[in-house]
Amino acid sequence: MSSLKAVPSGWGVSIAIAFFTGCTSLPQPQETQGHDLRGPVRAMGSVVRSEMSFQFPEGNILITVGDQTVQGRMEMRGQQVLENEVLRAAGPQMGKVKVRYAEDTLDIARIFCGKKSSELEKGPLHGRTVVGDQSAGAWRFHLAEGKPSRDQTIALEELAGGFGADIYPARPVRVGESWPVDPASVKRWLGHDLLRSTGKAQMTLREITTHAGERCARLELEIDVAGTLKDALGNELEISMGLQGTLYRSLETHTDISGQMSGLMILEGTVTDDGTPVGVKITGPITVEGRDRLQPAARAAQARP
Repeated sequence: MSSLKAVPSGWGVSIAIAFFTGCTSLPQPQETQGHDLRGPVRAMGSVVRSEMSFQFPEGNILITVGDQTVQGRMEMRGQQVLENEVLRAAGPQMGKVKVRYAEDTLDIARIFCGKKSSELEKGPLHGRTVVGDQSAGAWRFHLAEGKPSRDQTIALEELAGGFGADIYPARPVRVGESWPVDPASVKRWLGHDLLRSTGKAQMTLREITTHAGERCARLELEIDVAGTLKDALGNELEISMGLQGTLYRSLETHTDISGQMSGLMILEGTVTDDGTPVGVKITGPITVEGRDRLQPAARAAQARP
């Protein structure tokens, strides 16, 4: 997604020692050097394709109007595909980028009294390309073409607020080490663009392994956050999530080549229907999957010294 992440290099020796010593009390060898998870700034012209899917297959929905309540089911499936190109590097950071929203959709189905209704929502930047510039550590985004609508302006501001946030330390990390992550930095794993995000998140480097043919860091990520989002009609809803999962971070391209998280989502608030306040509460299991791919031409450029 940006947005739909470590047995050491002496892993074989460690296993051999463990095998031959059996139940002896000899101490196991300790890792002396950490691993660079963040990596260098991406090369100018490099393109990363990010795919993120959001699954909410068995949601329970409770509607309250006055003292009357109605129960039903809700299903949501979201898909976001982005292509992020570096247009200019600025020292140790990206200075200018282009982001193409190839897809940003949410398929929603509601079932009440045996009747099913469906709708497909498109994000405000679906099918659009935006350009971002960084100055004094802050990002600003604008449409590559045309003037933004109100919803697009809000989406551009939300993108700028969390863009470039790195969840990996700017130092080598050892196997078994954990570190806190700013919840605002993991919005892409929540399946939503949130207006605000509070709570806590933590990552742990578990081992160095091979995944999808690449040398990777296997990481565990735990997220416990709350936020505010807007529905298609502009109603603000409160959302909370508790998620746990695994990410595989390539140590060759420094991209998150695979990741999956699952947990529980609660979405609630009050919406207005023809002037009548309606209470809404939705609960259910959620799964988020994502992967990043450095495109072939960009991969070759990134590998150059």
